[in-house]
Order: sequence, then C-alpha cells, then structure tokens
Amino acid sequence: MQKAIDEAKAASVEIRTRKMRVGEPFVPGMLAEAARAYDLVLLEAAGLHRAVVEAVLFESGRPLMLYPRQSFNGRMDSVAVAWDGSASAASAVHDAEPFIEYASKVYLVCVTDEKAVDDETGNHLVENMHRSGVKAEIIHARADGQPVGDVLQAKAFELRADLLVMGGFGHSRLREFVLGGATKSVLTNVLLPVFLSH
Repeated sequence: MQKAIDEAKAASVEIRTRKMRVGEPFVPGMLAEAARAYDLVLLEAAGLHRAVVEAVLFESGRPLMLYPRQSFNGRMDSVAVAWDGSASAASAVHDAEPFIEYASKVYLVCVTDEKAVDDETGNHLVENMHRSGVKAEIIHARADGQPVGDVLQAKAFELRADLLVMGGFGHSRLREFVLGGATKSVLTNVLLPVFLSH
C-alpha cells in the first residue's frame, strides 16, 4: 500500500486509503461490498485468489482493472478492446470510456474463429467513436486452437496497446462462478493492464 501512496504523491494524484480487518473466508465478499462505493477497483493480479477476482468482478457492480506484477508506468495511450458484439463487451466499452476517450488509438480486436462475430455492430461502434473524435478500427485475429485470452493479450502487445478492455463473462452454476474462456485465460496470466467489466 505504501508503494501506491508514494507513486500517487509523486504523480500529484490524490489518494485515500482505508484499512479493513476481516478474516478468511470473508475477504472476497468484503472487498466486493467495499468496491461499490468507488468508480474503479485496481488490483495487482499476482498472488490474487480467483475468489477475490470473481467477487469484485461479479458482485461489486464496478469495473475492475488488473495490473501485472511487473511495473507499469506511463500513459494509457493505446487501447485494445476485446470485441465479440456481446452485451458484456458493450458494457466494458461503456465503463472504459474515460480511457477510450483520451486514447490516441482504439482497436476493436475480434477473434473470428472462436465464435461467430457480427461485424455490423462493431462497425457501428467504430463509426460512433470516430464521431466522438476517437481514432478506432477493427482488427481480426484467429485463435487457431489457442486460448482466446492469450490471443487477445498477444494481439494487444502486437498493436502496442497499453490497456486491454474486455467484458468479464461468467455464470452461476450451483452458486459457483464458471468463468468464460477468454476471461479465465486472461485472469490466469495477466501480461498488461486489463480492464474488466461485467
């Protein structure tokens, strides 16, 4: 926590911290509840328990940004969006608007061989971004049997994106969350900042 405080101070960013005392197994639920009072949840991905990520993502009602263990400094200038035309992807684009609005370039990355992706909605989204002054384009990628989350992160790196935006997909089965393939793949190996919204 001290590192975050020091870095915020060096960047002239106001930061407030809050200590909470709670034991297992109540940590995930407590974090999800506390997150509801804020605009965005920031978590370092290294060492996080899946239950914490799931609780914050699916129970807080707030977007979540996961950072990789390695240091990340600098402006989030280029944004890659995992786009499959779903409601979850659309919600993520909306929630990430503060990052998208100030990006110099936005790429809607569609993995075309994993499931059918309707380009028409993506084309309309790109058109609307252009009207708002955001430079955007659709990029197609193929999974070729690789996990979709790995393909999305690799394509984001190839495009030199500073942030990957994606919808967090999950559904409840006997009160246990089962993550969608792309979400699960990204959560197991966060390589760049990932903005998730459900």
